Amino acid sequence: MKKILIMLLALSAVSLTSCFRAADSVQYAKTTKVIEVNRITDTVVCEDYNGNQWEFTECEDWEVGDVATLLMNDNGTENIYDDTIVEARYNGAFEGWN
Repeated sequence: MKKILIMLLALSAVSLTSCFRAADSVQYAKTTKVIEVNRITDTVVCEDYNGNQWEFTECEDWEVGDVATLLMNDNGTENIYDDTIVEARYNGAFEGWN
């Protein structure tokens, strides 16, 4: 019984920490270009200005060269590599954007 109580308290602490961490998170926009569309795996790969690549699903009518604005969530950390895509929006296509 004591072990069960300790486990429940530990789970509660983890849940509360997750809730507060989510409250500290910030959403921001990131402009990217589509560099790969894989219709078999239903994924789109985008690249930002710094060369970081971001991937989302539901490729629908996305094409290589499209400009996508990604609504990102920073997960409450300074490290961008754990950021997640909340939403992807089409913003057109720029000819010759490297």
